[in-house]
Amino acid sequence: MAVREAGPERLGAFSDGVIAVIITIMVLELKAPHVSGLNALLCLWPSFLSYALSYIFVGIVWINHHHLLRYVEWANPAVIGTNLLFLFFVSLIPFFTAYVAETRLSSFSTAAYAGVFLCVTLAYILFEWAIWAQLKGPAPQRAVDLGSWRNWVGLAFYALAIPAAYLHPAISLTLIFSVAVVYSTPHWRRPAMRK
Repeated sequence: MAVREAGPERLGAFSDGVIAVIITIMVLELKAPHVSGLNALLCLWPSFLSYALSYIFVGIVWINHHHLLRYVEWANPAVIGTNLLFLFFVSLIPFFTAYVAETRLSSFSTAAYAGVFLCVTLAYILFEWAIWAQLKGPAPQRAVDLGSWRNWVGLAFYALAIPAAYLHPAISLTLIFSVAVVYSTPHWRRPAMRK
């Protein structure tokens, strides 16, 4: 009996489940105030800000991951391993989101927050490389070029966001948000349908 190559379907389903749990964990970290009134809600602005930024980032991660998976022909060990590494760093986002909120955007926690995004981007680059390597034909040049450009921008901005947090956390958060804008649309053409 012939053994079929492992397709991307289970890899995508597993990744979607992990990302859904990550978003759920983040929202559970939002604690309602014990006091009624608008002022009580306004005091929670660091929690809302870090949650909103993290939610946007995780959503963009999911969109780009979803589009990248369309190029997976078979889930070889390199694709599976780099996907797990990528999901590991994404799974740390709820912790650092809560940390930034709890410390009310302290310089150190904001730098650590930027650091986890840097790690996510490095793992995403490895995941991309593993996908391009498993293709039987040449990698789609437009996707490779766009991915490379965006990844370098992401790495540079996240690396700058770490020391920028010590100048002012708002500068760091602005750099982090700028990368989210760069990645917000995966401008990749749909691959040709397989016969």
